[in-house]
Amino acid sequence: MYPQNQPIVVPEVGGESVAVTNNTAVSGSEPSRSGPIQLALEYLTEDPRLQGRNLKPNVVKDYAAAMGRGVRLPPVRVVYDGKDTYYLVDGYHRVAAARDLAGIDRIDVEIIAGSFTDALWHSWAANRDHGLRRTKEEIRRAIRAALEHPDWSKQSDRKIAQHIGCDHKTVSAVRRILGRGEFPSQTAVASGQKPPSKKSILRACQLLMSLQAEHVCAFNETESAVIRAAGESVRRLLDETKS
Repeated sequence: MYPQNQPIVVPEVGGESVAVTNNTAVSGSEPSRSGPIQLALEYLTEDPRLQGRNLKPNVVKDYAAAMGRGVRLPPVRVVYDGKDTYYLVDGYHRVAAARDLAGIDRIDVEIIAGSFTDALWHSWAANRDHGLRRTKEEIRRAIRAALEHPDWSKQSDRKIAQHIGCDHKTVSAVRRILGRGEFPSQTAVASGQKPPSKKSILRACQLLMSLQAEHVCAFNETESAVIRAAGESVRRLLDETKS
């Protein structure tokens, strides 16, 4: 975390530097943001944990068609960690559309200063007020993620509901269900599947160890993000076992 209210200068991207102030969501107030600037697509980090929904091909196609006609869509939102990482938290369909178009290598972005934890918080509010309408399941998934986080779960039901964009009674209901253990936590079960066995985890690690440099070109950006996320999960697990 950065000290509160200290200016952070974003390196030059798209021909200009932007200073933003770190006023993270954990303090209970809205963070300061930069005005929209142009950021090269290659700078964006698309982490699966920050994408609350699967991409809908028809929506990507519609956005790409609009961009091709010269329509300027609203800026996507990223959280910048002050180093080298721009976490995409809102605008996955727009980024996918931009990547599909020849000749487009950058996109309008709104930059928020913060850490990966802040990026998680902002991703749960994606499409709250605009864009593709979220399903009830996607909203519940965001609520569960917030309630299972060691920091954000300490927020009140009303605070979480206001941020995600739902009724506080829904948050209360999900909190009660989690407390009773009536549906598995995200750390134990993903997408309705059973937790992986020790044998399958070790097998996955062995496969990752066998990766060679020439294998990199076989994966697209989304697949590469999944591999990076897997590596980060393993590192966190090892750090926890050491502590």
